[in-house]
Amino acid sequence: MRNWFLIFIALVLAFLVVYRSWSLPITHDEASTWFNYRHLNVWSCLSNAACWGTANNHWLNTLLLQWSANVFGDMPWALRLPNVLAGLGYMVCALFISTRYTDSKSLQCAGFLLLCGHTYLLDFFSLARGYGLMASGVIWGIYCMLRYVEKYELRWLVLSSSALTLGILGNFTGLLPWVAIGMGWSIRVVMMRKYNLLFRHGLVWLLNAILLFVLLNYPIRLLSKSGEFGWGSKNVWQMASDLVINLLYGERIFGENSSLFILIGFSALSLAIFYFALQKKNLSSRDSVILLALFVVLNLFVIMLNQYVTGSLAPIGRKTIYLIPFIFGFFVLGLQFIHNRKAGFFTGLIISVILLYRIPVTAHTTYCREWYTDSDYHALFESILPRGSASDSIHLSSSWIFNPSLRFYRQTIPLPIAGLPYQRPLVIDASMDYYYVESSDTLDMKANGFVLDKRIGFFFLFRNKQYIK
Repeated sequence: MRNWFLIFIALVLAFLVVYRSWSLPITHDEASTWFNYRHLNVWSCLSNAACWGTANNHWLNTLLLQWSANVFGDMPWALRLPNVLAGLGYMVCALFISTRYTDSKSLQCAGFLLLCGHTYLLDFFSLARGYGLMASGVIWGIYCMLRYVEKYELRWLVLSSSALTLGILGNFTGLLPWVAIGMGWSIRVVMMRKYNLLFRHGLVWLLNAILLFVLLNYPIRLLSKSGEFGWGSKNVWQMASDLVINLLYGERIFGENSSLFILIGFSALSLAIFYFALQKKNLSSRDSVILLALFVVLNLFVIMLNQYVTGSLAPIGRKTIYLIPFIFGFFVLGLQFIHNRKAGFFTGLIISVILLYRIPVTAHTTYCREWYTDSDYHALFESILPRGSASDSIHLSSSWIFNPSLRFYRQTIPLPIAGLPYQRPLVIDASMDYYYVESSDTLDMKANGFVLDKRIGFFFLFRNKQYIK
């Protein structure tokens, strides 16, 4: 019998992703990608250093963005369409996992929401960045590997490595889970004494590794030399704490030590699930729980190993979302140990209610956590653009953080705005009509003939004293 409530939840989350891809203002990094790579020959990036001036070029995202824009135009929703589809693919895979590894309908809903019910994760399926593509590739890689260990069918291994490869091309951070799952596969094969598979099926990993080396050796060398991998966490604990705060969308529900309390709770729950998995020797999917636990541990090990070998920092912020399907996938598989119907019903109900409550509280139509600075452009345009204004009638400048998005809107709508020089630090020009700035750039405005017109969100709109609306 179909779980109609689960289908309803999936449709609601899918609608939220689609709607926010249309309503969220263009962000700094999206606009920068559009300016720098919209008409670049992506295939030239195998040997073209101009492609890799920064790590902002998420290779697969750039290619799909170009294709989508060629068909539908340069509207923000069109640029974001590939990630929207990746988000829908992520949800389909979450449905497969939650329905395959849990029996109770309420637990299936809880399992799906554990994998998908995080506004921070959903943000990236509504934006034209490679992180959503990476997350989608990772969850499919996990699911296909879980299917592989059931009967050791080669097709599932090929599908798993292929999905992980697409995730890597979405964002190079995806190399970390690729290594972790590859190590987990080899450990599993050895533990099951299927040594012949190390050679026969290991060829899949070998060919995959050769392909990735050919594709990624050049860009990673360039990005490493330019210090583009210098942004991150000092250690795994800091990375985990940051991920928890992001999943809470910045809310510290247990005070300043919220991340500590939640990490302790997660750790205790994980140990309990692992203990039950070891005890339930007759459970058919027991091995899947243990394998996913191994994947989680290996991910942490690979991150620390990468720090030690390359000197890189651990992932932070948006780079950590690939961990979500590992961590919460492990919890989903742990739900199967609840055999009592009443306990299963109430556990599923409680988890579902908590996560469903969190989504409307945190999900905004113009705000996303990683690029909150780009939330108020529509309010800005309403403030500075009189109806019927002539082309280039308004001279505007801004703090550097707003510049790419403002230039994107000027060029694609288009808007009657002149100016918009990229300046970092800001140099105040008395000929400008308006300045839209963050707080650090407000200090000399008054001395240069500008008065505060209004505060828009977290930021400030200054108007030239000589300019009359």
